[in-house]
Amino acid sequence: MSEFTSVEGKVAIVNGCAQGIGAGAARKLAEEGCIVVMGDIKPKVKDTFEEIKKDNPGLKGFAKVVDVSKEEEVKAIVEETIEKYGKLDIMFNNAGIHIETGNVWETPEETIDKILAVNFKGMFFGCKHAAKQMKKQESGTIVNTGSFFGKVGHAESATYGASKGAVHTMTQSLSLEMAPYNVNVNALCPGLAASEMHWAFVEADAEKRGITFEEMKEVELEEIPLSRYGYGKDMAGAIVWLASEAGSYVTGQLINVNGGLDFS
Repeated sequence: MSEFTSVEGKVAIVNGCAQGIGAGAARKLAEEGCIVVMGDIKPKVKDTFEEIKKDNPGLKGFAKVVDVSKEEEVKAIVEETIEKYGKLDIMFNNAGIHIETGNVWETPEETIDKILAVNFKGMFFGCKHAAKQMKKQESGTIVNTGSFFGKVGHAESATYGASKGAVHTMTQSLSLEMAPYNVNVNALCPGLAASEMHWAFVEADAEKRGITFEEMKEVELEEIPLSRYGYGKDMAGAIVWLASEAGSYVTGQLINVNGGLDFS
């Protein structure tokens, strides 16, 4: 593999990776030769790590149960990673939740607080503690999971969209702060992903329309120019690019990884 596009030997933390996009991204980073540390609030993350390791016998890293809404737990996984491997090259902040809120006037305060605690504060904490280490070593890549819901408002998704919009602005602010230290910071905006979170959307939309889950998937696929859902490997492709020399000049961007679904 060309050194220009290689991430072999880089140390990566992936938060929000027990399943779905995060797990797929962690797997691909492992296949590309990264040391992979996996964090998730679900204990299943440890099983996911072992499955990836089974397919990549030389894999170094570990899995840890982490609630990203609690700063001390995010700080702990970063510190443990640095203690074991001496550096942190890639921070992929992917943990997120979506809760049905209805319209703005129907949204309870506790739901707002819960969504923002995970989707914004959780990513903020990941950025904060990764940035401290990357500033010291004067290198690194931070990638946050944004959303096209954070670029354009969608009915009945004000809180989720606001949380992602906050991630976008924070990403761009941090990119300016970290530029003097040779660290690039970007957000990836997936479209319709083959993930448990998205399947919940599909089920809800199917019920509203009075059609089956499979019929609703067919409707969605017709809206995607590349005619397929996104996977963790698609996100990993962008992460590998950004973390390699090939993508080192890209920072502060909200990068669509969505099969052509949205151009905003």
